Amino acid sequence: MEDMPHPLPDDARPPGNPGGSSGAGLQPAGRAIVEMLRKVGRPAAATVAPPGADRESLQLKELLNAYQTALDKHAIVAITDRRSRILYVNNQFCAVSGYAEDELLGHPHSLVNSGHHSRDFFSGLWSTISKGEVWHGEICNRTKGGNLYWVDTTIVPMIGAEGRIDAYVSIRYDITKRKAAEQALQEEVVRRREAEALLTDVIETVPDGIAAFDTTDRLVFYNQAYANLYARSADAIRIGADFESILRAGYENGQYALPRKSEEAGNAWLRARLRDHRNPGKRVVQELSDGRWIQIRERRSSSGYVVGTRTDITELKRSESAIKFLAEHDPLTGLLNRSVLEQRLADAVACSRRGSTGGLLMVLDLDGFKQINDSMGHAAGDALLLAVAGRLTEAVQRQDTVVRLGGDEFAVVIPQIARKEDCCDIARRLLAAIQRPVPIQRRTITPKLSLGIARFPQDGHTLEALLRKADMALYRAKAEGRGTFRIYSRAMRAHAAQRRRLSNALATAIATGRIDVAMQPQFMLSDGAFAGFEALARWTHDGRQIGPAEFIPIAEEHGLIVELGRLVIDKTLQAMRNLRLKGFGVGTVAINIASAQIRHRGFVSMLETAVRRHGLFPQDLEIELTENILLDDDGDELAITLRQLRAAGFSIALDDFGTGYASLSHLGRFPINRIKIDRSFVSRMGYGQERAIIRALIGLAHALGMAVVAEGIETPEQLRQLQTYGCDFGQGYLFSPPIASPQVEAWCRTDLELPASAAS
Repeated sequence: MEDMPHPLPDDARPPGNPGGSSGAGLQPAGRAIVEMLRKVGRPAAATVAPPGADRESLQLKELLNAYQTALDKHAIVAITDRRSRILYVNNQFCAVSGYAEDELLGHPHSLVNSGHHSRDFFSGLWSTISKGEVWHGEICNRTKGGNLYWVDTTIVPMIGAEGRIDAYVSIRYDITKRKAAEQALQEEVVRRREAEALLTDVIETVPDGIAAFDTTDRLVFYNQAYANLYARSADAIRIGADFESILRAGYENGQYALPRKSEEAGNAWLRARLRDHRNPGKRVVQELSDGRWIQIRERRSSSGYVVGTRTDITELKRSESAIKFLAEHDPLTGLLNRSVLEQRLADAVACSRRGSTGGLLMVLDLDGFKQINDSMGHAAGDALLLAVAGRLTEAVQRQDTVVRLGGDEFAVVIPQIARKEDCCDIARRLLAAIQRPVPIQRRTITPKLSLGIARFPQDGHTLEALLRKADMALYRAKAEGRGTFRIYSRAMRAHAAQRRRLSNALATAIATGRIDVAMQPQFMLSDGAFAGFEALARWTHDGRQIGPAEFIPIAEEHGLIVELGRLVIDKTLQAMRNLRLKGFGVGTVAINIASAQIRHRGFVSMLETAVRRHGLFPQDLEIELTENILLDDDGDELAITLRQLRAAGFSIALDDFGTGYASLSHLGRFPINRIKIDRSFVSRMGYGQERAIIRALIGLAHALGMAVVAEGIETPEQLRQLQTYGCDFGQGYLFSPPIASPQVEAWCRTDLELPASAAS
């Protein structure tokens, strides 16, 4: 009926029009039933009796109307002809299927066929009803919207006056929710069976022995690994055996490594083991007579069963000393690590508080280690760390503790020291021990060390407090020249607090745009022509001019450098635009870019957008990077960014060249237009060695197709020497100091040529 449109042979069909939905093609009795159901479906027609109507007929109609109402509430009713065309549907059928009545009448019942059932299913259905028998079953149909629904279906053939099937009445009940519940239950049963099978497989494949004992302490489950662990007790290990009998069998068969002192001692051991088993929860380690070690973990389940695992930890026991060493020592240097430092320091502090002497916590950091690591490779860095660790160990006393904190940081605990002078002597001894040449990879490296010292108990009692203060002292040592030591003082705390205040003030200045830009002119040394400017950030706070050497590190340390750089770029471009609008050719302007800026996501697009916004071109701007930025390149990301900048039209300069650790390979690897010779070389040009270095740097740059800018030119003699060596550009106080923004326009009106005093 759902799937087969012509279930009966042609000679069984009555003559007449095969279409229509009013019962055409039915025997008179069938048409009467259909018409009655359709009329009963119209309440108004059912309740108003025509004049002269028979009272009994009216009562019958009212009764049928009541039946119809009941069916509409609870059942889904449809009548189809012998060709499976729908002759009648009730409201419930329309509600469930989603079709309107006029979309159903006259159409084949296969309209709601879901495709879920096979042809054999429908063949069986038709086989039953074609014989005039009632069919009952469950059918999956499809709504107009495409959703599936299930119905409990009874199909009753309607036999006409001539004894032939005239139509089919189907009464259905929506069982979709029930079927969904059954499906969910079936899936849950399958999942549980699969989980149980998986659990069994897992239990049998794990190397640990697993066993469970019931509330009467009898064995109810064990895996093969459990039996294998206790091979000498094998005869006693069986389902239903109590734990004590299994334990005693193992004891009597020599399963356990126990001294045979006496029967009383043996019974005491058995009682102790029974007590552990019956009060589970703690870890028990058991040695067997064959040299193996077994770890037992048991617990009592919610059902009262004792369940547990037996793990062979023989290798673990044999490795305990090695594991302890690894847990407490640095794997590279063999020094103690931070996990031991806290306890050693706590012991030393406790002793110092009981006695009259104090102690020291020293924090040491290798200066320039990253550059060595990057330029020579990690193997060279590791070799240097090993050398430093050995020298530290040799330089301290037996009672002192040397620790590697991580990276290139070390710590030393000196538990007893009588005088502050002794502290300085120890620090100098350590520095002298470290700062001796080390041969690495056929080169000689002289390591430098900065050292910060905190004293206890006066500076603190905990590792956290003492480390914090030793770090402050270390920071001061690095800030004051490196390769030295400093002892913590309260002034350092004030200095740290001052840096925090400056950081907050700098953040406010950046947010409100109160960072200024000064311009220092650059000239061509060959003919004195003006070439451009270098833009320099300036900050005035509380009436004091704070130099870049002070506030740039603060910006980098506190994550402000990207926003600071963006502000300086914007102010520089605005100044260039203003000068050009007034008719001044300002040449190329160089801007210093920090490492964090150029590595910031979207730096190139930000720079291009800023240049366009101010009506300028990338060719108007030069990006200056310090030499050490090149050493931080990870995975060629910096090289890719620099190539993008060059492709966009920006030029790139390498600032402070010769002061870092960059090698010739770096110059060839990165797309650099100009190098800038650091002022420290220019200021020492009176020495023959420095002149030779400058001449070599200029020659190298020219050989690589790069121009050269000399910084810090202050005397005519320096200028003449640089001109002799072929230096291309120069800047310095001989020409002009940095010019504050408001005065740049006035300078452009009068000084766009190299001053005569400088050119002569």
